[in-house]
Amino acid sequence: MPHSIRLTRLFSMADQLAAQLQGMQFAGLQKPEAAWRPDVNVYAHEDRLEVCVDLAGVSKQEINVEVEPRRLVVRGERQEPDSGCEASDCCRILVMEIPDGSFARVLEFPVAVDTEKVSAKQDNGWLWITLPLQKEDES
Repeated sequence: MPHSIRLTRLFSMADQLAAQLQGMQFAGLQKPEAAWRPDVNVYAHEDRLEVCVDLAGVSKQEINVEVEPRRLVVRGERQEPDSGCEASDCCRILVMEIPDGSFARVLEFPVAVDTEKVSAKQDNGWLWITLPLQKEDES
């Protein structure tokens, strides 16, 4: 379910940006091909935003990141974990909570980012996306 909080106006860079980011809207992509939505953390720095996406078990080849000045879209697919049992009598599933299949997550920001300087890295199941803020004279 999307979370929504009202946005405040940005006055000073660090303090006001942090306050405004607490109010940004996170919207899940509502397309039918998205079977699940990964969790995210968003961190505001004076000169950039950092987004951490929980993508345990997703290979780099299965992740697609699209960046627009005020929007980030992360899509991909996670395969079901392999239990090692291929024979039907090998085991029974008792609990199955890890979502698999196609995923999508859309984040909309109250500030513009420099789409030419975005970087991403994957570390222990976390996808870290660094989004440098667009300088005021560039917007």
